[in-house]
Amino acid sequence: MTEPSVTLFSDGLLSKWGFNDGDTPEQWLDWCETQGIDHTVLDFPWAALVRQHLVPVIEQDVAVVDIETIHNPIRAETVNGTDVTEAWAGRAPAPALTPEHVEVPMTEVLRVALAAAGLTEPPRFTPPLPLT
Repeated sequence: MTEPSVTLFSDGLLSKWGFNDGDTPEQWLDWCETQGIDHTVLDFPWAALVRQHLVPVIEQDVAVVDIETIHNPIRAETVNGTDVTEAWAGRAPAPALTPEHVEVPMTEVLRVALAAAGLTEPPRFTPPLPLT
């Protein structure tokens, strides 16, 4: 059985709504629940995952920028030296990026999330107190 993973699509770098529009992926929430991990203590590390696992394998020369927003938090600023910021909201055509996607195993997502939070162990759910 293969380990569950998160898929990072390369074209997410070219859209305001990429990388699940910045929202935490359901498969991460489900995986954390099955592992007893309290995901509410960890921010989902979109930018770190993209920088560490997607950008290094993209065949084009891509410069990324972090965006302070409720939407996609990391986007391509240039591809092969050409400004692509107009593509973010569909105002210009987006170039094709290859490979189309990468898979990041959940254990690696957890490692990156823990590092970003400055933790060495995953936070665990605290059992509820019994009703009296």
